[in-house]
Amino acid sequence: MGDLIFTHDWTNTPLGTIDKWPRSLRTTLGIMLHSAFPMFLFWGKDRICFYNDAYRPSLGVSGKHPAIGKPAQEVWPEIWEFIGDLISTVYVTGVPQWFQDKLVPIYRNGRIEDVYWTFSYSPAYGDDGQIGGVLVTCMETTSTVLARKQIEETVTERTRELEQANASVRQLNAYLQDIINSFKQPLQVLEPVFEEGVIVDFRYRLTNQAYANCANTTPEAIQNKRVSEIFPGYLKTTSFSNVAKTYLSGETDTWMIHYDQDGLDLYNEMTAIKMENEVILHFADFTKLKYLEFELLKKITELENSNNNLEAFAHAASHDLKEPIRKIQIFSSRLRMQLAERMDERDLAMFNSIENASKRMSRMIDDLLLYAQFSMLPPEKEKVDLNVTIQQVLEDLEVSILETGTSVILADLPVVKVYGRQLHQMFQNLLSNSVKYRNPDVPLRIDISYQPRTEDGKPYHLIEVRDNGMGFEQEFAAKIFQLFTRLHNGGAQSGSGIGLSTVKKVIDNHNGMVRVESKVGIGTSFQVLLPVN
Repeated sequence: MGDLIFTHDWTNTPLGTIDKWPRSLRTTLGIMLHSAFPMFLFWGKDRICFYNDAYRPSLGVSGKHPAIGKPAQEVWPEIWEFIGDLISTVYVTGVPQWFQDKLVPIYRNGRIEDVYWTFSYSPAYGDDGQIGGVLVTCMETTSTVLARKQIEETVTERTRELEQANASVRQLNAYLQDIINSFKQPLQVLEPVFEEGVIVDFRYRLTNQAYANCANTTPEAIQNKRVSEIFPGYLKTTSFSNVAKTYLSGETDTWMIHYDQDGLDLYNEMTAIKMENEVILHFADFTKLKYLEFELLKKITELENSNNNLEAFAHAASHDLKEPIRKIQIFSSRLRMQLAERMDERDLAMFNSIENASKRMSRMIDDLLLYAQFSMLPPEKEKVDLNVTIQQVLEDLEVSILETGTSVILADLPVVKVYGRQLHQMFQNLLSNSVKYRNPDVPLRIDISYQPRTEDGKPYHLIEVRDNGMGFEQEFAAKIFQLFTRLHNGGAQSGSGIGLSTVKKVIDNHNGMVRVESKVGIGTSFQVLLPVN
């Protein structure tokens, strides 16, 4: 830029030839031209423009350069309203002006570009001690600002996903509490309270409504409170000492207790089971039986049998959602077998409701965890032969395919670069969906085909999964990919309403597309488009 300034014809400019320039201008230019930091100088009443080599790239490939020797308003017409006021302010007040990451659109490279700057406008003094110009030190921060905005958008999106996940967890917790409350036997999950290395009390981590009824309260009201706050007298009984012993030894304990504290007169059979850092305690109240000697032995036997099943169910109170559901299923199954001969149809219906609810809960937990995992992408993709993937899925579904008499027709599929585990789960969800919603009157046939496809000028792999199942109204095509959506709600069909949401998540992770066409009584076609590149 020094050569450009030296060779420029200054004869007819307001500044005149270089030899007539004031020493202050030449000194300022000397400092600016020898600086590696981008600088721009406006000099004189016409705001004649100078800039150094470090500033030159900010003018773009074509457009304003060279702007040496030109008046500022001629060089910067598109932003003159803004910078003209800044320059005048510095001239009048002598106060430097500072801006950080300021959006100042400029004309360069043949168009107006949104450009972000961090810059200062400072006074440059002339030989007479008056302000003779304005020195601009600046740095373009467009890439930094855009990157920060991208990060902010990503954080916002991840926060939204986390809020959705938290809402789902809260919904599952509430659902689990409802299941636990459906059991009539009191149940607690207790956490020890230590003082100087000794257990002095226990704290409620989880209770059901049957237990809370003993204190005329609710599970929510006593959660995280010490047991002694609700039942002070329990510290004098085996309902404290035996539970502490179980926690310390790790051995399950069952005992009889006559609880005559806190204004109560109860005969209970208690069972304490240690699970990690907590103790699960459930008990059966046989107070009335104590006063009926004739039925005493019979009732004690029934309570012992019930207690054995309650031990299995007690694990349902752990913090992990999977373990409680599994224990609910074990408990329900055992209790049903032992009471089968004494149950009527209403009792059987109640057991069916409990078992079906726990199975739905278990499936929902599995699907939600899988859905959440697929929100986090693996480090990189891998080459996957979809023929091998489909064969693995068919092996996983072999039992249901054989039981339903399903026939699967598989075309030759491509090798694609994808997240392998996610594609496996996607095809498993699609095929199991076809089996689940098959037409019971027609043998199920599933056709898996492939063809290349171009959409909006972009190449895709089109894989179609078509069946002759029950089908649904086409108006619901978009809705089926939403969380917790199930169109076939009843009959022999079952599901969590998350499977197809997971399919959509996998496709989104691959920047692909998924479409569905369906007709009631005819069948359904899922079309998966995976980008070639």
